Amino acid sequence: MPVKRPSGFPAFVVIWFGQVMSTLGTRMTNFALSIWAWQMTGHATDLALMTFCAFLSTALFSPIAGSLIDRWNRRLIVVLSDLGSVLTTMIVLGLLFTGSAQVWHLYLVNLLTGIFLAFQAPAYGATISLMMEKGHFPKANAMMSLSQSVPAIFAPSVAGTLLLVTDLKVVLFLDLLTYLVAIGTVFLVAMPQRPQGEGETGTGMWRDSLYGFRYILRRPGLLGLQSVVLSIMLLGLMGWTLLIPMIMARTGDDSTTVGIVQSVGAVGGVAGAILISVLRPTERKMTRILLGIVVFSLFGRILLGLGDSVLVWAIGWLCAWSALPIITGYGQAIWQQKVDPAVQGRVFAARSLMENLATPIALGLAGPLADFVLEPAMNDGGALAGVFGGLVGTGPGAGMALIFVVTGVLGLGVAVAGFAVRTIRDVEATVPDHDTVMPETALTHN
Repeated sequence: MPVKRPSGFPAFVVIWFGQVMSTLGTRMTNFALSIWAWQMTGHATDLALMTFCAFLSTALFSPIAGSLIDRWNRRLIVVLSDLGSVLTTMIVLGLLFTGSAQVWHLYLVNLLTGIFLAFQAPAYGATISLMMEKGHFPKANAMMSLSQSVPAIFAPSVAGTLLLVTDLKVVLFLDLLTYLVAIGTVFLVAMPQRPQGEGETGTGMWRDSLYGFRYILRRPGLLGLQSVVLSIMLLGLMGWTLLIPMIMARTGDDSTTVGIVQSVGAVGGVAGAILISVLRPTERKMTRILLGIVVFSLFGRILLGLGDSVLVWAIGWLCAWSALPIITGYGQAIWQQKVDPAVQGRVFAARSLMENLATPIALGLAGPLADFVLEPAMNDGGALAGVFGGLVGTGPGAGMALIFVVTGVLGLGVAVAGFAVRTIRDVEATVPDHDTVMPETALTHN
């Protein structure tokens, strides 16, 4: 007698477990490679470029990925994206085993990795919408946030320990094993069929690729929501990529301190996700998103930039991670509630392109701005040392700390704008749920 595969929310939990394991391996690898690249070059620009390459290729391939997600079997999409990540990890392992690995190799590998990531996030996001009632969307998205934050608690310390007693190749090999676990969970569950409905495919790959952008542009509330999230991503990532080099510069290359701060911060991610799970459902998700942005900007950026000790850095990173599940979890729930599942692949891919284009812009600015402008200017006797030295100090790492403070102030401005503009503040009232309106089939012909 065949064994019945779990479906619905239990199936989601199985897939979620696979994502937790996969993310643990990925975060261990990212931490280890960041430390390796910093020790090889000592430049924040190299770390920023590594991430820049991954997000750039993700952005460029997102429209095509969205069209294929709405056309193909979603189990196939998820498995192929994970297998692609396995391939890139094996390439890095091969370079290390032959002793030929250079930092510029990681730029090329990340370009390839980004292509597979273009399929992964929209496919998972669109599939979640079909697995449960919309009242469970915030809880499911909170669990997806946990799949990012729980591994981040342990990944830095585990990776750091492995680097001390073994080497980078062991970390990458464990990453491969976690990908295989994630792929296995996808075959253990019953995944929903591709839905039929609004915006059916069949108008050509190019028109399908643009469909998601047209969908968002015709709905001012969703466009406003996307603009707010996009702005915070742009500002947040300018600081995000500088955390490791800033702390390394201010502590004399103490990777243990980096690991402590990152692990404590990840605890905040768990706390934020749990908070979403226990809070009563609300029709004012946007209000909670904007409050989350205030916390992120005030404590997760300004306080972190002003800090000069592991305690303050850990508190700031804790607040940043606590706010992220609030911002992303409720934001994703609004999109899942408002967008027809039949077109979510294309719409979510369009969002992914916009967000991922903001990412290389932020990373492309952050590294050079830190290395060539603000770090020299914030050295003793530098051009800006007399102006901001009393705020963030002077010497190594002070220029990067100033970036944290400035982006935090701008982030507070984004929150104020969100509260002030009715189209953004009341998006849940002005944009109807997808199951309360008739399908707009005319959208496929415009």
